[in-house]
Amino acid sequence: MQRAQIFISYRRDDAAGYARAVYDELARHFGAARVFIDVDDIGAGQKFDEVIDSAVGESEVLLVLIGKRWLGEREGQPSRIGDPGDFVRLEVTAGLAKGMRVIPLLLDGAAMPSEAQLPAVLRPLARRNALEIDNARFAADIERLLAALRATLDEPAAVPQPAPSKRALWWGLAGAVLVVGAGATLWPPRAPPRNDGSPTVSTARPEINGTWQAEVDYDWPNAHHVERFEFAGDASDLHGSASFLRVPRGIVEGVVDRGPEPGGLRFATRTREVAGAGAGSEETVHRYRGRLVGDEIRFVMQTEGGSSPHVPVEFVARRAPVAASQAGR
Repeated sequence: MQRAQIFISYRRDDAAGYARAVYDELARHFGAARVFIDVDDIGAGQKFDEVIDSAVGESEVLLVLIGKRWLGEREGQPSRIGDPGDFVRLEVTAGLAKGMRVIPLLLDGAAMPSEAQLPAVLRPLARRNALEIDNARFAADIERLLAALRATLDEPAAVPQPAPSKRALWWGLAGAVLVVGAGATLWPPRAPPRNDGSPTVSTARPEINGTWQAEVDYDWPNAHHVERFEFAGDASDLHGSASFLRVPRGIVEGVVDRGPEPGGLRFATRTREVAGAGAGSEETVHRYRGRLVGDEIRFVMQTEGGSSPHVPVEFVARRAPVAASQAGR
């Protein structure tokens, strides 16, 4: 079996959304078998620490995703990064000790931790050159990361491969082909071959414009809401609104993927979270990544910022009934 060569280290309540986005891009370019991410690569019942230790040992590059909560600050307690049993600390410590190429990725303007903020075993991290990943320029930043990884792994640039099987499992696909309606139309459609026999890349915009709704269970008790999504735009542009707690929020940074695997979309919304009387408010960013599968859009939403951490939320959106769509206008 081909060994993993790239290990993604991240703190779940700091950068889970970015970890998935980075993984998706690396898996497309290098193959899923060569990229380790805990969500996909640790099976039920396996010992987390043993799998992590083995995967770090088999990898050549360690990507350390650093957001604004990476240190794991806790009110009235030391930061989690200072705990010898903290998994993020263990991952990075192992990578540094092994002499791996350790690349910090600073997310959305996060600062590199200073040596004074780190335990002694992690202080060499503060002297590593970092790359920046920003949602507003995600594609360009990913290209810089890919170039650095190709140089480290001594590999030429290659045409991205179709989505790997692990990515397909993430979106809950049972197979690569879906049958839609009585006409047995294949999804996604295969493009006709070129004259040289190689397949062409589809550039058609997925049929996502319109009104969608989803039942969403957020990560706190008794938080079941029906949310609505209004999508518009053409080509790769995506705009409109997405409700959060049933309040419409304007879509920013919306992008529709038209190839080589059409059907993907990503966007963000922003809200202000009020901590309490006299405590002011704090901006939160909700990052959505979705994929059109038949007549459903399967989403993962990660909330970043705010006064408390959040885990990723998965849900399925379906087209709103015509009556419901018209009633909301």
